[in-house]
Amino acid sequence: MFQRIISLLLLLYAYKPIDAYMCHKCASTDAVWNWVKYGLPVNQGDSIVSDDKCLVESKLKKDGDACAGYCMTINITRTDEENKGKTISIVRDCQPRTRNLPELTEEDAPLCTSYEKVVNRRNVNITTCYCRGHYCNGLGFAEATRHSKALELPQNSIEPKESSNFPCTCRRKKDDENEGEYEMGRQEEVIN
Repeated sequence: MFQRIISLLLLLYAYKPIDAYMCHKCASTDAVWNWVKYGLPVNQGDSIVSDDKCLVESKLKKDGDACAGYCMTINITRTDEENKGKTISIVRDCQPRTRNLPELTEEDAPLCTSYEKVVNRRNVNITTCYCRGHYCNGLGFAEATRHSKALELPQNSIEPKESSNFPCTCRRKKDDENEGEYEMGRQEEVIN
């Protein structure tokens, strides 16, 4: 009996659980209603209920889901002169690990990508940020993204129209050969 207990304890000690973090999981009403129009990701078996408390970091509860990938925040802001920079939609969720995303640690700044499009006759900027750590897509996330690293993803069919300051700096390349292409970099420097 004693040997079985010792064996069980050794087995439990040797068992290494899967790396999983808790992430906030919510979406504002506008995000849910316009999910497809915004081009938001759809994962098999995923479901989300709209909750406008998702827009306010201080109102988030720590009742999220375990995530073996990265915590993700998609921030949708207006880019027109009337409401420039106003957040109109937000999604907080888990993003399963894909080979398009580089390895992140808890100490790393969030990785972000951004593009603009017109949805319901509104010019919007859609910024997606990935982070690793318990509830890293919640309280303090907006400040953390100000120091984010740019994320170069494979080209998609959506072409950016203008630069965005949230959360990374995007600048048009200067040579005529690459007209219409953008470089994304940190606030201080451009990634080559």
